[in-house]
Amino acid sequence: MRARLNPDVSVRPKGVVEKCTFCHHRLQKARETARAEGRSLAEGDFQPACAESCPSRAIVFGDLDNPNHRVHELSRGPRASRMMEDLGTQPKVFYLKQEV
Repeated sequence: MRARLNPDVSVRPKGVVEKCTFCHHRLQKARETARAEGRSLAEGDFQPACAESCPSRAIVFGDLDNPNHRVHELSRGPRASRMMEDLGTQPKVFYLKQEV
């Protein structure tokens, strides 16, 4: 019952599987905080739960359009690839190949 009262947790009926929303509620909260402080959203303001809990720091989020963000650099590196990129859908999720 306690989890149902938490506004940061979306409760689904048993058996329902839902696509990850990259913790949209955390992003909204970070945007509201930045707006209240009279500034734009900064790189370290928002981190999804999966990235926060990953011990190897294998998951990175940021602004692909901002050349100052780490993900911008990683997405343009030789290790970066996207799933089904040949379909022309331009997915926003990049995967990094293991360094050899």
